[in-house]
Amino acid sequence: MGHAVGGLAAAFLADSALRRWQLTPALLVASVALAVSPDRDLLTGSHRTYTHSLGAVLVIGIVSYLALRGRVRSAARGACVLMAAYGSHLVLDWSGRDTSRPPGLTIAWPLSSEYYVSGWNVFGEVSRRYWLPQEFILGNLRALAWEMVVLGSLLFVAWAIWSSGPRPTR
Repeated sequence: MGHAVGGLAAAFLADSALRRWQLTPALLVASVALAVSPDRDLLTGSHRTYTHSLGAVLVIGIVSYLALRGRVRSAARGACVLMAAYGSHLVLDWSGRDTSRPPGLTIAWPLSSEYYVSGWNVFGEVSRRYWLPQEFILGNLRALAWEMVVLGSLLFVAWAIWSSGPRPTR
């Protein structure tokens, strides 16, 4: 949930910064889908590696541009919005507590395969240890509640900035 809300906030902020006001429901849905997609790597046992990197953000930008060409006013700006949504996942994971081994993200891949840790533990760790109900259920609910407070507030501010900006004339 946190990544979905963070992806929406990033989409609104990126679109505001680009001053294009081209967000559509489809682009917002794509933003949410891309914001949660880096965690597909949980299925392959390579969590927080390639999909959690600036290299992956660049790939998303290229693929998004190619997919949006001819479908929106500015494919480049739409791709930037989608890159921001995807990149929000990296920022949120980097800002969270991580006790996994090795800790951190390979955020500089493909330039480096080193793991980097921010040390800025804004968000609690999400437990995947389903056999520990206290930690898995209550701990994850507590982490989710905090994420919704922080990211829900950010989403509201991002939407307010986006919705109060001047609209282009057609």
